[in-house]
Amino acid sequence: MCFQSLKTGRSNLWKIALFSFAVFSIVSISACTKNSDNKYDSVISDLKSELAVKSDSKLTIGKYKWIYKVVHNVTNADMSKGDMIEVYPKSERDSEKLSNINTDSQMNDIYAQSKIVTLQKIVSKIAKKLPNDNSGIELGYQSEQKSKGLIPIASSVKSMDIIPIHDWQFLRS
Repeated sequence: MCFQSLKTGRSNLWKIALFSFAVFSIVSISACTKNSDNKYDSVISDLKSELAVKSDSKLTIGKYKWIYKVVHNVTNADMSKGDMIEVYPKSERDSEKLSNINTDSQMNDIYAQSKIVTLQKIVSKIAKKLPNDNSGIELGYQSEQKSKGLIPIASSVKSMDIIPIHDWQFLRS
């Protein structure tokens, strides 16, 4: 009887040890994931501040509620396995409005063009604070076709604007 109790005790200790190791592993992995995003906290905070400030202007872009999402291991023409901060309106209605503004800007609507240029300048300014050129910021709207993802209207890395800023007001003079 005593031997059986000892055997059960060892089994329970083994289970406790395995459970503790599993919990420790999960906590460690999630902490590492969170820490990799921490280097972008100040950049995201600056983006939030800049976009909120614009709500006071007549451009009304800051009235959108934005989603800020860090996507890892992005590979495209401008980066290899880098990090991209995606910024897009939270609501489908605001995504549609931003899509319409983008379309109107391409149809030479000066008011819409000024909104797009303002957003591009914000992204360009904040991107200069990124840790390196293998990380970037894209601001845009969600495609109506979910499979297409984010349609960027502003995109920059630390040293350059991926989507060039066209200040149409000066081109008209």
